Amino acid sequence: MSAKDTPWALPDKTVARADEADREIRATDFFLLALLPVRSIAVAGFPLNELAIVVLVGLCAFRPSRGGARLPGAVVLIIGALLAVLVYSGLANGPALVEVDWTRRVGHVVIMAGMIWAGGTGRVSLRSAGAGLATGFVVVIALAIVKVGGDYYPGRLTGYLADPNAGAYFIAVVGILAIFFCDDRAKVRIAVAVPIVVGLVLVYSRTGLLAGAFAAVWLLLGRRLGQVAGAVLSIGMVWAVNNIPESLTTVGPFSDRSGSDRLRLRIIAQEQVELAGAPWYGNGPGTATVQIRDLTFYFHNSYLATRQEGGWPALLLILLLLAYCFVVVSPQSRQGDLKAAACQAAIVSTGVMAITLGEVLLDTPVSVVVAFALGHALRRPAEEPPDG
Repeated sequence: MSAKDTPWALPDKTVARADEADREIRATDFFLLALLPVRSIAVAGFPLNELAIVVLVGLCAFRPSRGGARLPGAVVLIIGALLAVLVYSGLANGPALVEVDWTRRVGHVVIMAGMIWAGGTGRVSLRSAGAGLATGFVVVIALAIVKVGGDYYPGRLTGYLADPNAGAYFIAVVGILAIFFCDDRAKVRIAVAVPIVVGLVLVYSRTGLLAGAFAAVWLLLGRRLGQVAGAVLSIGMVWAVNNIPESLTTVGPFSDRSGSDRLRLRIIAQEQVELAGAPWYGNGPGTATVQIRDLTFYFHNSYLATRQEGGWPALLLILLLLAYCFVVVSPQSRQGDLKAAACQAAIVSTGVMAITLGEVLLDTPVSVVVAFALGHALRRPAEEPPDG
């Protein structure tokens, strides 16, 4: 491979043919996606990583789609319906949302929709984005190990990832894409995988470790199954996480988590109270918080958080979107395409992390996963040999 073809040769240009663009490295896509793991920095009150996505979507507005590709009609309908439900919920709950900036929350989902459009129409170079993600995660994890970027939870890896549980979410979901989209060579993927796995271990998140383990199970076994068996396996893994006996979650190195687990149970109980009186369209965007002893906590379950913000319709729509992406890359995955399998593994990890973390299903990593899955599905089978 010549220097021109390596992830470090970074010509910043938009070519006329989108097919060719995906084979080159775009400096913009590389650097903007490299900022995704940087969670602790904000600019004018907006997270830096979200601003990076906004800039990327803006650049994509001036790029050609891949071979004239458009978002699948089903995806357009799902995203349109999701935004409509959230806007309706915000307007209908208006008088009760005096202290909640629900329009900003909807704006966040609009940015997610933009990322899905950009990736799903081939306007983002997935090779560039994958290399950028890999670089970002490796650098952020390395800096966190030497305590650069903050030490918010002593004993757990944080740094620019900030919260260790949210950091585990980013690593276990987007880190999978970084490993398999950064390069086609096994040795490069292993070089990226090692620090990412180390980072996942050091954030010390039980759900994050389970998400990573189940992603590995999918990559080794699940991708070889048919659609029905594969779906049963993926749903079963998510179900298993939600039904692990409590006695098994506080053993060994996690024996000191009993206090935080009791708080989590109190938060979940209050979540149920909030949802019990919610209308079908939820209590409004941005309301997925509870009060415990005058302290505000985010929901600790993203399935319930999504219902809180947009009711059952919002939850079913986002799950339908993930299921669609899971299925759309299934043929490539079964044929041995590890990139397609990585997209599916990232979706499985998302479902797992959503069980114990509130900000998952309507957060930026989901839009990145969907964008990569839809974008990779555009590749013609003959265009790229199966990974192995």
